[in-house]
Amino acid sequence: MPHSAADLLEVTGLAKRFSGGGIGDVSLSVPARSITGFIGANGAGKSTTLRCVLGLIRPDAGDIRLFGAPADAARRNRIGFLPEERGLFPHERARDAIAFHGRLKGLDRRDALTRADRLLDRVGLGSRRRDRLESLSKGNVQRVQVLCALVHEPELLLLDEPLSGLDPVGQAEMLSLIAEFRGRGGAVLFSTHSMAAAENICDRVVMLSAGRTVFEGALADAAALAPHGAIVVTSDAEGLAAAAAAVGGKASPLGSTSAEAMRWRVVLPRQVPHPALVRALADRSVPLLNFQPIRAGLEGAFWQLERSEAA
Repeated sequence: MPHSAADLLEVTGLAKRFSGGGIGDVSLSVPARSITGFIGANGAGKSTTLRCVLGLIRPDAGDIRLFGAPADAARRNRIGFLPEERGLFPHERARDAIAFHGRLKGLDRRDALTRADRLLDRVGLGSRRRDRLESLSKGNVQRVQVLCALVHEPELLLLDEPLSGLDPVGQAEMLSLIAEFRGRGGAVLFSTHSMAAAENICDRVVMLSAGRTVFEGALADAAALAPHGAIVVTSDAEGLAAAAAAVGGKASPLGSTSAEAMRWRVVLPRQVPHPALVRALADRSVPLLNFQPIRAGLEGAFWQLERSEAA
């Protein structure tokens, strides 16, 4: 996808090889005032890409541009980053941890503390600003870590699995913070395993598979890539294959659910409705333990792209 002058981050042809892994061809963009979901299975290369953008790893090939110019230390200071590996000191106080990260980005001490207090009030932790992090819940520590990324008022946020370890209430609050940041004019690259969260908050998605970009575009365009079909559980593999073929579809095994039954993915032509497959199964007396239409969405699209890459 061609980049726009309004893109805050542009990555083109990024490659970094390690023993047994790395990335081979990652390209993506993050437009201004957008939330871009960064999706891929474990080991796909999301964290490696983020570290290259931040200058923590030197790529073997490719180009990184920030705010319309080649990435350098000054432009990287305009980024807020939440790493997947949380790194705050347990004995540190919440307020001091946030202010310290502000000082690292060039704020003076008074301004850093004032901003830390304001952010803690925003997430309901104002009364615990002097508490040590080891006394806070895991969810509250994660909130403090996000505030560390926000304290210098960055223009771009890179978030690596920000929902990891949070309960549903904590996840909702985290998504609210992200949405507020975008509402103030910021842009976000949001790495996540949660397809539901990405569908809930993202404008765009970038999907990685085996270290390569396999999709970049609008959320609706990604969801439309999901296959049309159903997940079927049955003990009659031959009957299922015959019924699927009769309506122009194809069945692929997903794994066993018991000693007798198998779980299958049946992909149908777009014009064939689900009831047509059900009728074909009934005509052949195929026992159905479960029949679930594949929902058009990111998860279906992601696995479709994964399978296409592996083929």
